[in-house]
Amino acid sequence: MSRTQKATIRTFICIGIPATIQTRIGSLQQDLKRIDAQVSWVKPSNIHLTLKFLGPVEETRSQRVCEAAGRAARATGPLEITIAGAGCFPSARSLRVLWIGLREVPDDLKRLYEAIEDEMAGCGFEREGRRFAPHLTIGRMRSQHNARPLAERLLLTGFEPESFKASEIAVMRSDLKPTGSIYTPLAVVPLSSQTSIP
Repeated sequence: MSRTQKATIRTFICIGIPATIQTRIGSLQQDLKRIDAQVSWVKPSNIHLTLKFLGPVEETRSQRVCEAAGRAARATGPLEITIAGAGCFPSARSLRVLWIGLREVPDDLKRLYEAIEDEMAGCGFEREGRRFAPHLTIGRMRSQHNARPLAERLLLTGFEPESFKASEIAVMRSDLKPTGSIYTPLAVVPLSSQTSIP
């Protein structure tokens, strides 16, 4: 069997988001849907904070990835994250992705991200070339029809801050279906630093 024929799993590493925030994002999406724009909306139950997208991973490597994620999770203990604000990638004038942001990126989250990058590099995955900009993707544009008024509504509405404590990360399997992506945890590992970091 050639390399291209090997079974693969579309995989990413993320932090789950509380149902209260998912529900609020769902309400925001409903408001934005009043604008006649062509958007693929992310189901609120699927919204998460991606730390590393690995793409197709051979099934034979998935256990190694899960073990590496477990080692990375020891970079920090549970951390406080505040979801706040909204924006567009790459800009409101050229809209492709709609997102909800973080009020700030905690040092512990940066430390966790770097640990994941290091561990995944050790597993043969390329490091991310872009600056770490954690966000929650809520929709992707299918065309630029009415993109500008949609961006203006999103930026005007924003997202009032809500904090939560992240105590674990998940290695997720993503199966693409006609009705949308289905996410299944391959591993859930606690954030469990063994040292006290000031």
